[in-house]
Amino acid sequence: MPDENGNLQILIVDDERLARENLRDLLAADKEIVVVGEARHAEEARLMIVEKRPDLIFLDIQMPGGTGFDLLERLEFPPPIIFVTAFDNFAIRAFEVNALDYLLKPVEPERLNMAIKRAVQKYTKPHAEAGLLRYTDRIFLDTGRQAVFLEVAHIAAIQSEGNYTQVISSKGLSYLVRVPLHKWKARLPVDVFVMLGRSLLINRSHIRRYVLQTRRADLYLADITRPFLLGRQGLRQFKEKILPYNLEIAQAESSFLRPVKVERGRPL
Repeated sequence: MPDENGNLQILIVDDERLARENLRDLLAADKEIVVVGEARHAEEARLMIVEKRPDLIFLDIQMPGGTGFDLLERLEFPPPIIFVTAFDNFAIRAFEVNALDYLLKPVEPERLNMAIKRAVQKYTKPHAEAGLLRYTDRIFLDTGRQAVFLEVAHIAAIQSEGNYTQVISSKGLSYLVRVPLHKWKARLPVDVFVMLGRSLLINRSHIRRYVLQTRRADLYLADITRPFLLGRQGLRQFKEKILPYNLEIAQAESSFLRPVKVERGRPL
């Protein structure tokens, strides 16, 4: 995602030093661009993508140790790509992998500006300027041990753990990241993500059912086997914010809630 100043973060991948320098110099003229790194080959680029989390990659095709296409095959969720190459015979394949553009060396400033505008438009919608995320956006999660991309739509819940949060996917995978809950609440779509209590933010589209207990409830989301506990405040907010509107806003596959009354902790 763009940095805190709204600048597009760029990674340059090219085995030729002069080509990297030339592209960096051309990009320096654009105030909305920040070059966060340069890689000389595919493996170095892969590691930088995990570390730097660029918004856009200017990628050469023919490089020692693996082509630009080889790099994309190693990435589960590659960032947007603009190919920069001396060969014009890869254009069809480049657009088959959804490249934003295809530039031929030597890069012409006017042609580069056109490619940049196309990329900037992708990130300068009103939601991006406000720092908000769309339901279709992908986010980068860095746990310190692993780095993954996760679609906002696949987030089932986020739980607070002090200055950290557990981001829990719809498949039940959990990622501990150093982002406080209030920042997630400020950026995620308010029509889908709802606070229940002080420490739980849930995606209402993934609700499967809830089980009423005495002054609390167990809430089941997506394919997650364990329930999320709702205390008094969470249950009250659930009844106020979820139940009256569920049929209109829940996704088709989870557009029903099945309350189950229990006695002495056992379903009837």
